[in-house]
Amino acid sequence: MLGGSVVVAIMRMIISIGGTILLFSLISESKFDKKKTWIRCGCFYVMLIILTCTWYAISQETFARMGAFTAYLCFGVFAVWISRDSIYVSLYKLALIFYLMSVFMIGGIEIAVIFFQKNVWVDIIARAVLLGLIAFFIDKKVKSSIRGFSDYVENELDRFSVAIMMLSLFLGIGFILNPSIHDQTPYRLFQIAMNFFLTGILQVLVFRLYLHIGMEKEYRQAAQLMEMNHRLLERNLELLGVAVEEETEAICANAAVNRILSAYADQARKEQIEVSLDVELGSESGIPNIDLLTILANAWENALYGCMEARKEDERRECAIRLSIRKKKNKLAIYCSNTCKMEAGVEKGLPRPEDSGGLGAMSIVKTAEKFDGEYDFKNDNGIFVFRLVVNIPSDRDGSSMI
Repeated sequence: MLGGSVVVAIMRMIISIGGTILLFSLISESKFDKKKTWIRCGCFYVMLIILTCTWYAISQETFARMGAFTAYLCFGVFAVWISRDSIYVSLYKLALIFYLMSVFMIGGIEIAVIFFQKNVWVDIIARAVLLGLIAFFIDKKVKSSIRGFSDYVENELDRFSVAIMMLSLFLGIGFILNPSIHDQTPYRLFQIAMNFFLTGILQVLVFRLYLHIGMEKEYRQAAQLMEMNHRLLERNLELLGVAVEEETEAICANAAVNRILSAYADQARKEQIEVSLDVELGSESGIPNIDLLTILANAWENALYGCMEARKEDERRECAIRLSIRKKKNKLAIYCSNTCKMEAGVEKGLPRPEDSGGLGAMSIVKTAEKFDGEYDFKNDNGIFVFRLVVNIPSDRDGSSMI
């Protein structure tokens, strides 16, 4: 450390703690909405700055020994609480963030020591510049893949491997930030550079390995989805063929949606399932009909399957499917509920395959993600509820037909 006044300490803390929060927010998603997330992060940020700077003003010696550790321990607890990732994925991301923090912190110190006679303001400026470069690179190049990597880690990476990856990061950070070493020899600088490189390249290699494993599994799931959707399309064509021959029920102004919902409603009623449709949709839905029908067809198939399974559980049980569609401005909202088994559950945000009849929910999610949609599934005491809100693209007029 280069020392400095309370003002210098405040500046360092503003950059270091703020940078840590910024980098973590780039590679991790919050379980709260954006507004609540920013409010919580802002309050935590201000509180931590005040506490650390007060500590520094009271006792620089004890702060030098324990201040940084205490501050980042507090941030670690806060980050695990606010992140939507599982605890061990959040801990790994924290270790990665602390590694990146050591890059811009040590980088600032070394630049000030080597080129500017230990000027504390150069240290502060260099930290800010390095932080900006790291944040820009993550945001533009790797943010989406790192966030997607969380799903692959959840499914593919065992906890022992995560622990080993975290240990390698912390060992690297511990060597770099060793307070007992003060000599700034060329050999020491070479050690720091090689430590940064080797620790970083290990994470990149592991990242690419599990990214490849996860993507390969996703491709296999996509192939299964294509096969299932092919069978679903064949069934829809049969249903639509029947609907064309008979008088179609007037449900909404969108012809494609009207036909498929009419056919599905008729099929459900034949199974003695009560049907309630509340659809306010014009001739143009705002998204391509093929995508909308994919969502509706899979949602209805899941609902129908849920009703049939509930009836197997209790033959006397009254079964019902309720569907609501609303279009308001640039949002399209879909609500679907159905009778289900009392123990029907949700795993990792999706209905269990044994409770939904297959991969229909995955197909809904993949389609919704094309339009930055938000969705949730839940079992509300024997009534399975699916809710979805998608953003209507401003450059789409929704007139695409099958």
